[in-house]
Amino acid sequence: QEKLLRYCNKRGIHVQAYSPLGTPGYKEKHEPNVLADPILNDIATEKGVSVAQVCLAWALQRGTSVVVKSSSVERQKENLNAAKIELNNEEMERINQLDRRYRFFRPEDW
Repeated sequence: QEKLLRYCNKRGIHVQAYSPLGTPGYKEKHEPNVLADPILNDIATEKGVSVAQVCLAWALQRGTSVVVKSSSVERQKENLNAAKIELNNEEMERINQLDRRYRFFRPEDW
C-alpha cells in the first residue's frame, strides 16, 4: 500500500498498521502466512532476530505505528525490542516487494 502511505504522508495523515503480523491463528489454509515467508525468514536469520521483529521493524521504519497483541510476556518483550532493529535499504526494499495485495481483515466479511 505504498501509494496510500505516500498519499497520507503528504497530507499529514498518520497510518497505523493493524495486525501487521497477519492472523496465523485465524487464517484459512489457502491464505498466506506472513511469518512463514522465506524472504522474511532469510532477513530474520541474517539479523539474528525473529520474523515478527523484522515485520514490526519494517513497519516502524516506514513511519507507521503498529498494533500487535500477544498474551505471552516474552513475545510482548520481543515486539517492543523490534523498535531497536535497523533494516538497511536493501532489506527494506526486499520487504517492500512482498506486497501480495492481500488483506487479512476485510470489513465486507464482517
